[in-house]
Amino acid sequence: MTIQDHDRILVKHAVTGRMFVNSGTDDVTYTLERIGADGAAVLSIQGISPWLAEDIRGVQRELNVFHFEEPPGEPPVKHWFYVGEHDVVYDEATSTLTIRTGAEITYKPDEYWA
Repeated sequence: MTIQDHDRILVKHAVTGRMFVNSGTDDVTYTLERIGADGAAVLSIQGISPWLAEDIRGVQRELNVFHFEEPPGEPPVKHWFYVGEHDVVYDEATSTLTIRTGAEITYKPDEYWA
C-alpha cells in the first residue's frame, strides 16, 4: 500500500473549473515535495500526455492544485495550492508535468461541518 492509496491530487483551471488531472481516476502517479514553510511545493505528475500538458500550460497562471489526504477511519485533510506566477514545465521524454506552487491553504472539512 502506498501513500497514493489514501491521497489524491487534482489539477483544475481556477476560472472555468475544468478538471485536468484527478489522480483518483486518471492513470497517473505523482510526487509532492514541500519546499518551504510558506506553502511552496513541487508537484511532479507522471503519465501526462503532450496534448494535456499543452492545455495545462496554456492556462498555467490560472491553475489550482488540490491534495486530499484521506486516511481510512480518519477525517480528510485538504490542501489547496495556488500556482499563479510559478513554473509549469513538461518533459515529453518522461511524460512528466512539474508544477511549482506558491501559497498553500490547509483545511479540515470536519472542523466546519458537524
